[in-house]
Order: sequence, then structure tokens, then C-alpha cells
Amino acid sequence: MDINIGGGLHDILSDVGFCNTLFQCLNLLPGSRRWLAPVCSSWVFMSRGSTGRTREQPLGWVEYKSVADANIMVARAVIILMICQAKRVWWCLEQPCNSLLEHHPMFQKFLNMEGVNVQRLSTKLLWFGGPTAKPTWIYSSIDELQLLANKSALPQSEAVEMAVTYTDGSGKKRAKGGKDLKSSQSYPTRLGTSMARVRTKFAKAHRLAARSFLRKALLLKGQKLVDCSAKTHGEWVKSANLQPILDYLSK
Repeated sequence: MDINIGGGLHDILSDVGFCNTLFQCLNLLPGSRRWLAPVCSSWVFMSRGSTGRTREQPLGWVEYKSVADANIMVARAVIILMICQAKRVWWCLEQPCNSLLEHHPMFQKFLNMEGVNVQRLSTKLLWFGGPTAKPTWIYSSIDELQLLANKSALPQSEAVEMAVTYTDGSGKKRAKGGKDLKSSQSYPTRLGTSMARVRTKFAKAHRLAARSFLRKALLLKGQKLVDCSAKTHGEWVKSANLQPILDYLSK
């Protein structure tokens, strides 16, 4: 899903967009794949001066709308991951290596949930034909993702400007995005084809494992009731700003 393609219907921050995302995710078959890449600009080092994010305070200056929206986006993305995990859908979440997204409280909460086992692959888009090194983390629900960690880099293209350092009026050194930073957001084709090969190679095994897990889960139906009320899970309602979604669905 891409907001540049689907507009509001693909906007995870809008009521209809998030509902559509949930609907599409719930319709994924067990053993299928879901790729997520929350907008990283609010989480990388170059924006720390305007977001106030640190490892100790990853949510940053929430009084700014752009920072608050990025926090909500990640919380909603984590809800999608929970659905994928429950359905045994192979999910991947991508971020630049300097991103603080993994320190978001809701992502940390997800990592510590029972039955959740997340792998983190460190790779570089250059290895897949990207124009720059762009060290990248790919979080995933499957161990086989490590097969992507090959270092057979293609020749790097001509020099690009990813960041610019300068001194502001007060004499403080700062950094900002260079003219080629935006274009580096696109994934190189080889990353997609490499992911597809891994999925194809293990597709049958993943489907069988997913169906086996769901059969066992159905046998437990009614034995272990879970309180899913918004009142009980107020932290999620607040972090992902779910009240407008609940109001939208009740119309």
C-alpha cells in the first residue's frame, strides 16, 4: 500500500486508510508475506534536532504534529504486525540502521509478547544494486531472511550527496539531507527479486507451519478468553490513536 498510489485509502493515519489496511491484512492467507516500511524521516539521525528523539525518549517532542503523527504511524504498524504474527503471515519491517523506531514503546511491547520471535538482518542496499551503501535493518518473523545477507555488491554508481553538514548562525555544526537523499528511498530491484526467491523457496514450509499453528489455536478456542476491550487496552488506544477509528467503525 502506498499513499502516492492510493491516496487516503492507503493512508494509515486516516480513519478509512487504517481500516482498509486492517481489512487487507485480515484477508492475507496464512503463510503469505507482508512488507512494512514506516516513513523513516522522523526516526533517523538527521532529524534528531527537530524531533527531539533519543534512545531514552524515542517518542520525542510530541507537541509537534509531525512527531506525534510518526509515533501513531508506528503504533498502528505494530498492530498490523500483531495480526500478521497471529495469522502466521511472514512479515518484514524495514528501517535505516540509524533509525530509533525499534525503541518505540509499542514496538518493544510487541517484541516481548509471548510467541513473538523477531530476527533483525543488517544489510546494505548497495549489495542489491542501490546507488549508495544505505545500511539497512530488516526485522522479520522468519529465520530464513538471513539468506539475504550476501555481500556480492554491484559497482557503486557515481558519487551522490546523501547528507550536507554546515554551521548555523550560532556556530553549531548541523546536518541536513542532501540533494540525492530522497531518491535513495526507492528499493533496488535486486532486493525485491532476492526477497521473492527466499519466499518461493520456503513458501510451502511456511504455509504448512502456519496451518498447523492455526489448527492448534482453534482447539484452544474458548479455553483462554482474552479481554479485548478498549478500556483494558487503553495504552494501545492512546498510542495508536484508535478512538477515531472506533468512532468511524461505529457509524
